[in-house]
Amino acid sequence: MSRTIPFHDQGCKYCREFWISTSDEPKLIGVSLDHQCHLYRCGICSSWWEYGLNYPHVIDDELAARIATTIASAPS
Repeated sequence: MSRTIPFHDQGCKYCREFWISTSDEPKLIGVSLDHQCHLYRCGICSSWWEYGLNYPHVIDDELAARIATTIASAPS
């Protein structure tokens, strides 16, 4: 069973502040309809964030890569 990491221990102060104030990190990478989430990446600490049906939280590189392969591309 995975251990829940408290929000204040995830990412860096800049990407945590994004969810509660005016920080410009992390940046939106895209939207995955398959995973029903938005994928974000912090340009400062390189943390991957998933924001979907639950609260935003940091995810590992493996899950981020799986989500990234399902991101819908914008119509040209």
